[in-house]
Amino acid sequence: PAIAQQPVLASAAKKYTTMVLNQGVPKIDVLTTKVGQDIESIVIFSAPLTTKSGKSAGNIAGFLTDLETGATGAEIRFRNISFMLKGGQIIANGTGEYESADREMPVERPSTIAIIGGTGKYIGAMGEVTTRKNADGTFRHVFKLLK
Repeated sequence: PAIAQQPVLASAAKKYTTMVLNQGVPKIDVLTTKVGQDIESIVIFSAPLTTKSGKSAGNIAGFLTDLETGATGAEIRFRNISFMLKGGQIIANGTGEYESADREMPVERPSTIAIIGGTGKYIGAMGEVTTRKNADGTFRHVFKLLK
């Protein structure tokens, strides 16, 4: 009989392109509800995006929802983000670790989530985006898009 071979991840051999976008201070709304004895919250946000040179690149919108408390006592939150850019959208999902009292990610602690798709010129987008909050409340997003 033939020996089954382990699949090789094709993406490991692919090259990627890097794109950097800056985000303004987000507008934030928090929706809360009581589920049993727990108070659940969803943080909804939006903000403008610019290129490294400061030109308008579009907007970002998304939401965070609490999942569980991690081993360090920080909350694990699900992040669903849409980057609405000229020529299409990039959609990213994943989890990040947040201090329980904070509604936004901690300053200077990068968080990476998966790029799961796109529209328009970004159709079929795959890769990852790493987000870092700056001390002034703005954010920096570094995209690694697989070719």
